[in-house]
Amino acid sequence: MTDSATLEAISPYLVLCQADDSGRPIVEMARTLHDLIVTFPPHGHYSVRTVEDECGPAVHCAFERKIDADRLAAAVGAIEIARYESYRSERAFFLNDETMTRLKRAVQKQQR
Repeated sequence: MTDSATLEAISPYLVLCQADDSGRPIVEMARTLHDLIVTFPPHGHYSVRTVEDECGPAVHCAFERKIDADRLAAAVGAIEIARYESYRSERAFFLNDETMTRLKRAVQKQQR
């Protein structure tokens, strides 16, 4: 990787999780999403990172391969957005307590 390489260039497919204001720690959300991603398993590189943007706390799941982003987007019900110019595709979903519970159940089911 060169100094000029960016995360967007390496992992150009973004699935963004916008957190709600329920006070749930953003790191817990990121960990649950990571646990879900590894159950697929991914075909390429990926990253899961927490960010604070203009809409509040969020988790960015960036993927090298579109198929991996497609799998996560389908699992969480993400919709297409156009927030950042540097990604080839962006999808987002709102993570509330109901969605978090559903994701944890999906992870537990896949780990059996």
